[in-house]
Amino acid sequence: MMENAPESAAAAAYPCLEEVVGGRRHPLGRRLATMGSDRDCQIRLDDPAIRPQHAFLVFQMGSWSLRRLEAGSILRLDGSDVVEEEKIVHGARILVGKTEFVFLEKAPDPRPPDPDKRGTPLSDLVDGVAALLRERDPSKVVVDIAMAAARLLECDGVRVLHRGVGEGLWRTLASCPAGAPSSRYSSSALRMAEDAGRAVLLGEQDLSNLPGGESVQLNDIRSILCAPLSLPDGEEGYLYADRLAGHPAFAPADLGFFESMRSLFSEITGQIAHRERQRRAIEGLQDEATRKAGAASILHEHPAMDALLREAARVATSEIPVHIHGETGTGKELLARFVHDSSRRKDAPFVAINCGAIPENLMESELFGHEKGAFTGAAGRKEGWIEKANGGTLFLDELGELPLGLQVKLLRVLQQGELVRVGGSESVRVDFRLVTATNRVLKDEVAAGRFRADLFYRVAVVPLSLPPLRERGRDVILLASHFCKRFSLQYGLAERSLSRAAEKAILAHSWPGNIRELENAVQKAVILGESDRIRPKELGLDSNEDDLPSTPVGNESSTTLYAIRDRAEAEAIRDTLAKAQGNVSLTSRILDVDRKVLIRTMERLGIRPEDYK
Repeated sequence: MMENAPESAAAAAYPCLEEVVGGRRHPLGRRLATMGSDRDCQIRLDDPAIRPQHAFLVFQMGSWSLRRLEAGSILRLDGSDVVEEEKIVHGARILVGKTEFVFLEKAPDPRPPDPDKRGTPLSDLVDGVAALLRERDPSKVVVDIAMAAARLLECDGVRVLHRGVGEGLWRTLASCPAGAPSSRYSSSALRMAEDAGRAVLLGEQDLSNLPGGESVQLNDIRSILCAPLSLPDGEEGYLYADRLAGHPAFAPADLGFFESMRSLFSEITGQIAHRERQRRAIEGLQDEATRKAGAASILHEHPAMDALLREAARVATSEIPVHIHGETGTGKELLARFVHDSSRRKDAPFVAINCGAIPENLMESELFGHEKGAFTGAAGRKEGWIEKANGGTLFLDELGELPLGLQVKLLRVLQQGELVRVGGSESVRVDFRLVTATNRVLKDEVAAGRFRADLFYRVAVVPLSLPPLRERGRDVILLASHFCKRFSLQYGLAERSLSRAAEKAILAHSWPGNIRELENAVQKAVILGESDRIRPKELGLDSNEDDLPSTPVGNESSTTLYAIRDRAEAEAIRDTLAKAQGNVSLTSRILDVDRKVLIRTMERLGIRPEDYK
């Protein structure tokens, strides 16, 4: 038994996160692992840049995902910021605060390599093909096979490209070196291979005659091999390789080998595209089911939400633009869907765009579309999101993030009912209902010169204000119970419910992240809980929580956002209580806050009404 212990421990160490500096490994032994500075986190990090509950990794629907828990925290996946949740694959790089990890889903193959094959490019290719036969998902081995092909051809760059039906831009399935930019390959070489219908070899003389040739000059490319892939009608793909100056040009023998590789990569690319279509179809059905279920019944009991939904239903029958204002995480998109599903356009598309999530240099193309050749990489015409919403509803979230130049173009579309694609000259007629949202006060943005007044009056004809969760009374318990049932079902666990202590803690918490924060807290509690009743500690709401300070509220040494908020609330409540001579009902009316919410806040802050009578 003792002899097997090391092997068992090693097997149990995967999947894991491995620190890039130091090599320390953090096993992910359960379906969910939290990361942060809190002592209860599975992966605890002592770093000033780490939040108490920074992020978590969760296994669902057959794969691992990385989710952000607190806004503003440093969380990047392979160099890109994680906005909310992203899938991760074996070998992915994750930056949490100042610590970088590598995600290892499985252990290296323990079998010793064959001495006759060890380290040879051909053995790498054979191993890659063998892995392809074993692996159900070809996207997991295409990079390994591309790297093996690059070693066999002794080339400086290899790329596998694919473009689906109706897609304007190429998608890179594999590249060597990894992460090479799109300027690393020649689009002229792709066109020559397409015209030839087979693999082509371009030497220095051929390259000097290429039209444009910017990528060739920029990268100092000496020779190129390029072959069109055999894919279903409407799909396109290419296998591309090059050698740079200082290396010998490709020979005719290389062209023969490259042509033989064409069928292998055609099969791999076809399988990847097929799986991607299946995934999108399944996700589309799931999204549609969620949309219909969610928008049809927004969970609530509070009178303020009743009044808001009645107003939204009345507005939905007209074509008037609607602007939704609310804090982050209050459910602005869900309310926008409610307006859409209550309108005559309910059977037409609902297109939702987060203006803050799209890079500024891509925003115009994404919204208005582009024509072929409008910019580098625009290999075909592409419809923008506005065109895709034709006949239905366009929801622009975080409208305040839209650059001033695009505000002018959006205004023109709203006034004239037509748009011009990037790089085009012809007008395209569009008919859509506009719903916008922001957590900013647009009037203040207009006054500051960051938002156009003429666009403001065009989009904010009917304002709808979503109340924060802390002002919705027992709606927070209703939502938390709903999330308990949903996540218990989703993860195949026995249904868990809230304990009385958990309900009390939920009501006492101010939920600065609103419904999104509540959903994340309940999800973590459902998965990590040890009994059928969820306790406050499992929700992260124990007595050591940041917004339940153990030190006096007036302690000026604390400079966290929670502490600053608590001091401001305490000062306002004390001043008003003094004026009202300790009358809580009068104080709640003056402060315009629900009396029960005020009482819970005073209990949390240690304020006694009798001290002011």
